[in-house]
Amino acid sequence: MPRTSAVCLIATACILTGCVERPRGTNAADKARLKDVVSTTRPTPRKPLALQFEDRVKLIGYDVDTSLVIPGAGFKVTWYWEVTGKFEKGWRQFTHAIDASGKSRVNLDSARVIDELYRPHVWKKGEFIKDVQEITLPKNWESKKVTLAVGFWNGPHRVEVVKGTKDSEGRGVALELPVSGSSGPAVARLTAKRAAAPPVLDGKLDEPMWKEATSTGPFVNTMRGTKASFEAQAWIAYGDDGLYVAFDVADDHLKSSFLKADDHLWEQDAVEIMVDPDGDGRNYFEMQVSPRGIAFDTRYESRRRPRPFGDMDWDSKLQAGVSVRGTLDDDVSDEGYTAEIEIPWSAFMAGSRPAPAPVKGAHWRINLYVMDAREKGQRAAGWSPPLVGDFHIPERFGVVTFPEAARGKRGGAPATGTATTPPAPEAEAAAPPPAAAAPAKTP
Repeated sequence: MPRTSAVCLIATACILTGCVERPRGTNAADKARLKDVVSTTRPTPRKPLALQFEDRVKLIGYDVDTSLVIPGAGFKVTWYWEVTGKFEKGWRQFTHAIDASGKSRVNLDSARVIDELYRPHVWKKGEFIKDVQEITLPKNWESKKVTLAVGFWNGPHRVEVVKGTKDSEGRGVALELPVSGSSGPAVARLTAKRAAAPPVLDGKLDEPMWKEATSTGPFVNTMRGTKASFEAQAWIAYGDDGLYVAFDVADDHLKSSFLKADDHLWEQDAVEIMVDPDGDGRNYFEMQVSPRGIAFDTRYESRRRPRPFGDMDWDSKLQAGVSVRGTLDDDVSDEGYTAEIEIPWSAFMAGSRPAPAPVKGAHWRINLYVMDAREKGQRAAGWSPPLVGDFHIPERFGVVTFPEAARGKRGGAPATGTATTPPAPEAEAAAPPPAAAAPAKTP
């Protein structure tokens, strides 16, 4: 068939079927994504700025979800732009991550929704643009800080910064953050003790196994690794059947109104266990228990994926016993609670099959947290601090060493290898458990 005839047939087919290219941002799904992006109402960013780019646009501030960046772990920055003029077609935004030497290490020109759906040439004067970026520094980032520089480019041209700080290349300097390095707190380490028998799950912590189990020591502030604002600690042990974890939490305001499994326990009082058996940052597990003994559990293929709450069809089959020192959900001052949790080895999956139980000398990545609801707001403490405003930082999970093999009678066959995490030092000392708690006053 002649080429001209083929072109005519394709054109005719397009006319008959309505085959036209839709502009980006015009269909219903795109409009829904843009609903929270474009506004005529002035926002109130937590960090105000006044970075003016000619007469076209002004960066009026930003929000950032961390005060310390960890290489390899993502963080989120939300930029707020005020449109003061007009862009011609072809202009696009950029964000560059620059190290302490001034070298641009990460180019983030397209890592934003508006680059896909709402580029500057369609911006209108008087609009405010909410520009959300997920940023991850490479794991080999050695600089102690990162500077985020922003601007607009069109081929070899950039829009000039006429007000605010700019660098030697004319980029607008918007944000500088410290980066975690050797000066930050080390990942926590612990050598678990093998128990002769599983605990009696009553929340009392009066079995001999807890007297011998290794304590995490006092939990710390999750953002800084310093002393937490309330007292909490945990003990880790294990046996043929599974992993055993006990928590003791001081809490003068017990709040736990959730009554169903997999409710959003993290919004009130709860203890949390995260487990990454092979330490690769993928296929990790999250389990929570409330002072009522209600459980939440889910599984993630990678950091916070799938969204929003992982694969909640996964069932850890954990068992828990809780003892509260006080009364839940009233206005009378309380003392706290203790929790005993048993998780069978067969719960930890490698793909569609149970992962192997630990062999002698295996190292698993585990982290422990406490969420504590107050009269207003909430606070938290943890074992190995993530150092950012997110508990899902697998590279900051603690290292738990299993000095003897666990046979895994419930389905987890012994492994043939171990995780690649370096061995933990053998310097942990077992701490005595707290005094037995009073029986729980709620069912």
